[in-house]
Amino acid sequence: MFRGLRIVEKDSKKKYSFFKSALFRSTLKIVIIVIVTASLLLNLFTFIMPVVKYYGTSMSPMLEDGQILIVNKISDIESGDIIAFYYNNKVLVRRVVATGNEQVSIDVFGTVSVNGKELDEPYVENKTLGQCNLNFPYNIPSGAFFVLGDNRDSAMDSRLEEIGVVTDDRLIGKVVFSIKPFGLID
Repeated sequence: MFRGLRIVEKDSKKKYSFFKSALFRSTLKIVIIVIVTASLLLNLFTFIMPVVKYYGTSMSPMLEDGQILIVNKISDIESGDIIAFYYNNKVLVRRVVATGNEQVSIDVFGTVSVNGKELDEPYVENKTLGQCNLNFPYNIPSGAFFVLGDNRDSAMDSRLEEIGVVTDDRLIGKVVFSIKPFGLID
């Protein structure tokens, strides 16, 4: 009588062991799939929308020193957009005021004109010519961007020949979002 009971115990232990093994394998498969998917998405996100950290005061009051920004590498860029680009192995963030095949002029008072029309720049608190060694009017080459900092007193930007216009080989992309502080960038 006890002999039959032991057989049943062994069978249930085998079933339990098999069930435990199958559960472990299926859980392991799910974990691997989640890790691989997360890794692919992270790589895709990093490739299309890298994260950069902004330093300085050249874009104040719009951006703050130490702000963490998300950049869209595949977005179309227009005048008024804020972009990130490389200059001497550093990342700079500035506002596009004119694009390729346009003509820019900045007068001694800091008023910017594009193709003869004065720009409305509500984001600039103090208009000034600032640091500048370009001759105006300046013709922007095709496929390039003329960029200025919002804080014209301290910004190093396209007004300096050393920085010049931003071309595709230096462009990271359009700044679209801020992680810290959280919010969209207009």
